[in-house]
Amino acid sequence: MLRMLTSSLKTGTLVSAAAAFGLLFPAAAGAVSVAPQHIELFAEKSAVTVNGQQVRLEQPAVIAGDSFYIPLRWLADTRGLELNWDGDANTIRLLTPKAFIEFDLGSRSITVNGEPDDYSSVADIRNDRLLVKLSWIAEYADLQYKLAADGQSAQISFIGTPSSAYKESDLTKDDAQPNSRPIALFAFGKSSYKLGEKVDYVDLSYDPDAEGLPDYEWNGKQDAYYKPGIYPVTLRVKDGKGNESEPFTRSVTIEDEPYLSEAQFPYYYDAPGAVFKANDDVLNAVYGPEESKLPVLVRQPEDKPLVLGSGSRFAAGLGYLYQEKVNGEARLYPQYTNGGRTESQLAVVMRNNNEKAVKVTTTRQAESGPSVYGAVRLGKTAEDFLSSAPREDELVIEPGAAVYYKISPNMAPGQTFQGLYDIRTDGEISVSYAMIAPGDTTYNLSGYPLVASNGAKNGTFPVSEVGWTIDAHSLKWPAAVGMGDPSLEPPLQGYDAMNKQPLENRNHAGVRYRIQLEHTGKMAIALHPRSGFFQGAVRVNGNIITIPAAGLTENEAVLLHRTGGGENSVDIEIMAVDGTQLPVDLVLYPLQAN
Repeated sequence: MLRMLTSSLKTGTLVSAAAAFGLLFPAAAGAVSVAPQHIELFAEKSAVTVNGQQVRLEQPAVIAGDSFYIPLRWLADTRGLELNWDGDANTIRLLTPKAFIEFDLGSRSITVNGEPDDYSSVADIRNDRLLVKLSWIAEYADLQYKLAADGQSAQISFIGTPSSAYKESDLTKDDAQPNSRPIALFAFGKSSYKLGEKVDYVDLSYDPDAEGLPDYEWNGKQDAYYKPGIYPVTLRVKDGKGNESEPFTRSVTIEDEPYLSEAQFPYYYDAPGAVFKANDDVLNAVYGPEESKLPVLVRQPEDKPLVLGSGSRFAAGLGYLYQEKVNGEARLYPQYTNGGRTESQLAVVMRNNNEKAVKVTTTRQAESGPSVYGAVRLGKTAEDFLSSAPREDELVIEPGAAVYYKISPNMAPGQTFQGLYDIRTDGEISVSYAMIAPGDTTYNLSGYPLVASNGAKNGTFPVSEVGWTIDAHSLKWPAAVGMGDPSLEPPLQGYDAMNKQPLENRNHAGVRYRIQLEHTGKMAIALHPRSGFFQGAVRVNGNIITIPAAGLTENEAVLLHRTGGGENSVDIEIMAVDGTQLPVDLVLYPLQAN
């Protein structure tokens, strides 16, 4: 058992002596270094080395029972911990990052977070100073330490805290752990950075009560800086109960040496899905000399026609909006708005005029329920379509029968319904898009008229899938490959089945691009609307890249993917929707070692 008191020292004497020496009262408030601290102590020697500088202790460390003990008051001051002396209770209270510890000198007992601990094995008194076992206190005070082989010295290291935690409720004898203010603390990855170099922030914040830190508030924080100088960065944090830390500020030095420009930075460091300014410094290089163009193999198969039903304004009245015949594979893409004064429903009607039954198989689909935000929902419907799982839902239509393939929920005036359906039939059927009265059966449809949709974009287009294979092995400079660029691919021509007039799918709405990028090397891949606007969906290697609901303008680009040099290919799917202005470019940006 360790000797707790000298043979001539009584408890009352210890208290008065401690008060007289001022060793058990809180230290005066002052700045605590937040730099890494490295300390070396020697048993029975007053000299201590702190970051290479010598200081002196009134009570040195000691060896007791083969264990290394250090003075508690000195540790609290050096580590920036809160240490209080309660003379009435004859108790010392210590608040550390991980525990609230009470030393009851009268009963010679210790509690840690309200649980008793063995006083005799971790505490000692020398010259009226309380010492604690290093191996015991290190866990609670976040100390890293190493004892010398002979056990006569110890090396201690830690990162200082900017201020002490404090209790926000009055401490009573029944409190096991007071609620404490969290500590905001961070460090930089290195002492200085170049212009445009990504700054690494190392978060060291903590909450003594372990309630978590759900709220971080930064001021002055930037991913990179583009002018030389010294920039202060400040952090505040809040714990799970809303208690706010004191602000903590450190400054980062930016050297006058170029690393990356502001235009280049997003290609190197932004996360996929990040939208950034489409800077001319990069785009001028993208749309540069002809020799920077990459070889692209373009395929436009005509084995799955797109039956597009779309009204940019309202469908005025009940009736048939568009009709077409389908035999084999097809993509149905109806999107209409109720322009009447009462509720209606949008129906996809299929009729079998053959003498034998026809099987219709749905292989993929996506729908967006009635909404007044139809224009905003277009991109989400396309996103759902790209990410939906393949299916094999079968519908059999008997000879001469008409059936509802799909019927929307009731649509209030001004609401829009959208659907995307890939189907396969084993015979010819007639497909109609119709606005109907709620509750009408297919028997009621015989009297429905053909209704014009104001600003209609109805049409049938032989191509609903476009394939690209891009060979990027020769990529040395930024390059762009444009969807809808007439120098790369022919326009998607079609016709209006109702009036037999030729049409062009000017925005490629409902057309899925399947792009295989080969021999990628290290590069960033972005999407940029060269001619004004893009709205739609993108998927890279099976992962959806979320496009803003409001779309992208020609002043913006979105990062899709960044390769690390070990990928042989990248698979990209893109589907534009109504409102897109072509060409829309896939920007390929080679990444150089910095």
